[in-house]
Amino acid sequence: MSLSQIAYEKILEYIITGKYKPGSTLKEEELASLLKISRTPIREALVRLEKEGVIIKNGKSFTVIPLTESDILQLYEVRINLESLSAKLAAIRASQDEINKIINVLNEIKESVNADPLTLANLNGNLHRAIAEASHNKYIVDILDSIRLKLKIVRITLFTGFQRRDDELREHESIVIAIKNRSPDLAYDMMRMHEEKVLDYVKQNILPVLFR
Repeated sequence: MSLSQIAYEKILEYIITGKYKPGSTLKEEELASLLKISRTPIREALVRLEKEGVIIKNGKSFTVIPLTESDILQLYEVRINLESLSAKLAAIRASQDEINKIINVLNEIKESVNADPLTLANLNGNLHRAIAEASHNKYIVDILDSIRLKLKIVRITLFTGFQRRDDELREHESIVIAIKNRSPDLAYDMMRMHEEKVLDYVKQNILPVLFR
């Protein structure tokens, strides 16, 4: 693994675990000292994070993008529709190898129900990405990657107490079964129901605490 990749993963970890919160300043020199890595790979990692929309350039430093209540709601609005479409298309277009991959990721999640929030977020992201890839629409994959990264940061830094693990597992199982059975309309409905439940939780339990 390159030093740039190591720096990227560590800085992203610091952001999603709340070491650097939304609005925090990231300085090359400080990060280089913290990670004991030269400034060039640190700079490359920061540029990559900027391109992914996680941070913005602010003079000679970078700032973690602060998500507003409106940002979060708009991201979920897009995500709900694209995730539902990706599940429907996956039920139609997925190869058997792709279905097997989706099932394998789901099994990993089942074996990790008591894992830390970061591990679960990564596994859930892997499942949703596997479904998106099986849709055979690269634009859906790209857009959801970007949205997922932004919401991953929100969920890990702010949703540490998120207690829907069992519900999420059941919902994911229903989605995967529909895709496996080549039932596109059911896959669409199951994914939409899943994403809407997550959004309801965010509205009821997270946004009132954060923004009101």
